[in-house]
Amino acid sequence: MVEPDTLERDVAGQYNTFRVYVHMMKVKEASARNVCNALEMSSPSLALLHLNKLVSLGLLTKKYGNYYLESTRRVGILRFFYQFGAWFIPRTFLYFLFFTSMGSVFFYLAQKDQGYVIPTIVSAMSALLNLYEAIQFYRVLPYRGVHKVD
Repeated sequence: MVEPDTLERDVAGQYNTFRVYVHMMKVKEASARNVCNALEMSSPSLALLHLNKLVSLGLLTKKYGNYYLESTRRVGILRFFYQFGAWFIPRTFLYFLFFTSMGSVFFYLAQKDQGYVIPTIVSAMSALLNLYEAIQFYRVLPYRGVHKVD
């Protein structure tokens, strides 16, 4: 098993390797050419370099020219996300949903009793703050075609 510090440095610390790893977490299986096309890399050999690095770290396996996701490790910014299939959901988005539902209940109760106005305002502000944070996390997560860095 690879040390967590090694994964932080060699996966999360290397932009293109991290992009390839996030892509493989989404698709589970791909060839070097598929990764090159999906991430808009300059050549399949660049994708091959990063795929082989992930194989050497034990995160991917290679069979008959295709690469398969071997294990998922939450490194770098992925610690702040939950993965549901191919979707990455920031934890703060779940907090946004919680505060939105709580604020809705307080808003309903504030219609009958003015004592719930302050909790309604606090819940709404917390929901907006968590929505803002979720959007910021999405901006940092590498997606296809966002940055073209080789």
